[in-house]
Amino acid sequence: MRTYAPFIAGSVLPWTGETLPGIDPATGAEWSRIARCDAQTADRAIREADRAFRTGPWAIASPEERADYLDRIADTLETSWPELVESEIRDNGKRITEVRAQFAGLHVWFRHFATEARKLRPEPQANSIPGVHSTGHLMPFGAVVAITPWNSPLMILAWKLAPVLAAGNTVVVKPSELASASTLEFARLASQAGLPPGVLNVVTGLGHEVGEALVRHPLTRKVSFTGSDAGGRKVAEAASSGVIPAVLELGGKSPQVVFADCDIENAVNGVMSGIFLSNGQTCVAGSRLIVEDGLKETFVSHLIARARNLRFGDPMLPDTQIGPLANEPHLRKVTAMIEQAEADGAICLLDGRETAAGRNGFYLGPTVFDGVAPDMRLWREEVFGPVLAVATFRTENEAIARANDSDYGLAAAVWTSDPDKGARVAGAIDAGTVYVNHYRSVDPTSPIGGVKLSGYGRELGPDAIKEFCQVKSIWTGTAPVPDPFA
Repeated sequence: MRTYAPFIAGSVLPWTGETLPGIDPATGAEWSRIARCDAQTADRAIREADRAFRTGPWAIASPEERADYLDRIADTLETSWPELVESEIRDNGKRITEVRAQFAGLHVWFRHFATEARKLRPEPQANSIPGVHSTGHLMPFGAVVAITPWNSPLMILAWKLAPVLAAGNTVVVKPSELASASTLEFARLASQAGLPPGVLNVVTGLGHEVGEALVRHPLTRKVSFTGSDAGGRKVAEAASSGVIPAVLELGGKSPQVVFADCDIENAVNGVMSGIFLSNGQTCVAGSRLIVEDGLKETFVSHLIARARNLRFGDPMLPDTQIGPLANEPHLRKVTAMIEQAEADGAICLLDGRETAAGRNGFYLGPTVFDGVAPDMRLWREEVFGPVLAVATFRTENEAIARANDSDYGLAAAVWTSDPDKGARVAGAIDAGTVYVNHYRSVDPTSPIGGVKLSGYGRELGPDAIKEFCQVKSIWTGTAPVPDPFA
């Protein structure tokens, strides 16, 4: 059985302390042990990150030199990414076809931000003071804490790490205790690529034992967190005690608005991708289907027929279409929300508990509910599972109102053949990302982030590096200073 220890100052830390089990969700069996680190280990990691920020090769590296480090990481990932696949699947049960697709593109994030780092220059600042000019210089914060979730730990880490390093910061990563292995494997590859010791550190363990200690540490300068809104509140509270800025991406309850004039086959594909791909375990899961009244019966029956025929299987097999949910506590939580929806009076049209019955591991099939009222938990709370809530609308304004009837605002989709309507509705929906006749794409050039309970700040996009920089204004006089008392 593999034992994973923390990675600090460029090497694996010998570990003889407590461990946590790594459970394979496809079987329910333990496959690894993960170090259960403590506040003392967190302190050590932050101090090493701070040391690397202030002394050594990283501290004096120019933006061009930092870009070279990122390119070397990208070079390593282009050839070595297959080494990372199995550990992530064994941890969270994501299908191998999805993991391979994600990991084959990991190098893209580092390559992109290497290019962006080479563009960093002091920026002239216009002012109206004669004989004085000023420039804005981008300064890294220092030691950044990155807290990643269990659903796509390595891809989300790449989103955070590439711009954070491009800006000149150092990092301590706290992955989910339920999916830490691939992050530790990646840290090893980054070190082999030549990243200086202390620039990237990984500390594993429980949030209240390690995560909070990292966020509250006096040497932490910024926090980037992806997870639930409950977790985000705790991170924000801990960070505020030290006046530490944070970027929070906290999930959503994303609407899929389907108009009767849509391309039905395209829209069904998009809705299925949004809610059943990855078993709905994505922050942008399109969990609320808001379909025009006259199209509802045709659209929902077509969607259910497609979903009912998806193949369960081992996530390590390429032909599997439905793998397990990521862990047993999450399966219990999703199942409880299905039971609550039934108790609230919603109508279950497709029951994933029945289609998954008798399987070992943490399996649950696609689930569809009709008759979901706006005050039901299923409409208001993030399930983070393959559970779709269906509602209808009659007018465009009603569609927008239903889409915005949420405490979240991360993503949304609009399906229509009318481009003016698509643009109009997309503009009216409260969300950080709105797709029109499309869903789920990500790219380094496009920001990710939400509004309302979906968090604040943005990752990726044209300002991603600046998100992890502070601006220093430098004023330079070009004329003699007159005697102020003459």
